[in-house]
Amino acid sequence: MPTVVESWQQAQQLVAAGTPAAARPHYEAILAACPWHVPARLRMSRLEQAADDYIAARDHVLQAAMLLPPAPVDRNLAYLTARLLEFAAEDRVAALVLEADHDDPQFLRQLPALAQHLWLAGRYTETLDLLDRAGRRLPPHPLLELTRANVLRYLGRAGEAMRHYESALALDPRLADAHWALATHAPAEPAMSRVPRLRQALAAASGWERVQLEYALFHELDRAGETEQAWAALDRGAALARATITCDPALETAALEALMPVGALPEPRVGVEGRCSVFVVGMPRTGTTLLERILGNHPQVRALGERNDLAAAISEVSGRFFRHGLQPGAAALLASVDAAAVGRRYLQRIGTADAVASHLVDKNPMNLSCIPLVLRALPRARIVCLRREPMDACFSNLKELFQGGAYPYSYVQHELAAHCLRVHRLVAAWQAAAPWAVRVVDYEALARDPAASAAELLNFLGLPPQPGVEDVSRNHAPVATASSSQVREGVHARAIGAWRRYAQWLHPLQQALEAGA
Repeated sequence: MPTVVESWQQAQQLVAAGTPAAARPHYEAILAACPWHVPARLRMSRLEQAADDYIAARDHVLQAAMLLPPAPVDRNLAYLTARLLEFAAEDRVAALVLEADHDDPQFLRQLPALAQHLWLAGRYTETLDLLDRAGRRLPPHPLLELTRANVLRYLGRAGEAMRHYESALALDPRLADAHWALATHAPAEPAMSRVPRLRQALAAASGWERVQLEYALFHELDRAGETEQAWAALDRGAALARATITCDPALETAALEALMPVGALPEPRVGVEGRCSVFVVGMPRTGTTLLERILGNHPQVRALGERNDLAAAISEVSGRFFRHGLQPGAAALLASVDAAAVGRRYLQRIGTADAVASHLVDKNPMNLSCIPLVLRALPRARIVCLRREPMDACFSNLKELFQGGAYPYSYVQHELAAHCLRVHRLVAAWQAAAPWAVRVVDYEALARDPAASAAELLNFLGLPPQPGVEDVSRNHAPVATASSSQVREGVHARAIGAWRRYAQWLHPLQQALEAGA
């Protein structure tokens, strides 16, 4: 019988030969002898994911996390925490990182990745504490500076964040993540002062780093009023991004059409008790974060942020990997899954939230495609859809670089237009079909008269009036979205019509929107 080392070597040979599925028996043999073998667990999890078995894939990761001792620190800890984040297991990530031996040399070697994972798990204060305690044991590191800057940015400590972004770039002038984050965080002083080093970094960059740097260059030039050069950078960056991302507009069209309301819906249930889940959805960059901040000012509301609990609940109940309603087969999955079970699992996942709040706000734009299921799964749920003037909505998406391949439609003008029109049609149809549960809020009305829009929305949600709720400057909660810097400026109408500065290059977008409308 082969040893664990021999089984691992045989499995590695099969993976290198391009036949990872054939390695399964070797991984199983390893786990029979060593259930805590983290690499074998992670490989088995990937194999189960390839087979679209969510439960088995998740359970391998959770078992690895459960069996892993806090000391000595496993050399695969950061790989495990990264995988746990894919299953929205943020609490387990935090436990593994915070309970580990922070003096262990293996922990310190993995600290740049582990600190980032703790931040991504939403543990902002703990991340800063970890960087203070463990980080000082290491020489200055650009990724540690970058993580600290990102956390400070989310916490609203803008000046400190800027200093640490600069520290990261001083340590690594080619760090594309830092260039991009800094360019989207705050303007350079003086204007254009960051452009020369950006161009130097671009000269040596390739792949996704080049995409990030082109978008960073766009933001720097845009703020300086250099629209022609800015557009050239944006155009290059968008083309590079689109070339790396798989997107089938025809499949998206079919998926959205399958999510349209069909036939009469049952009357809303009366007297259903419990908390009200409020889903804030819409295209990204249309005011969803702003609206969440307004609602979060109400004393009976708890804003949960941009979470993945609904997708995780659907995956756990269906046993299949669900990311969003535009993936192939999503409409059929949403129609067939046990909606009541999804509702119960979703409420369990968010059950640790503030016990005083009567309304919990879940702001994930991706949940837009789950409207049909939400209405069946959560009888008390309310869905608030942000709608923005199409040219502004599309341009705002075009100039935003979304990480992880999210929103792949956003890099080509005619694809952007088609998506925007489909979304507008979808939300209008659902508001007409279920007016008691779905409300469309126009961004322009919210920006021009936030008090009136907020009052109408509170009434729709069944919340008592709250004077001053629209003043987002008094909301000091962390913001973990692309709008983390801008939303702290307060409510304003300056972004309305922002596309007009680039009108001469946006004719294809404008024509596609007009033709589609």
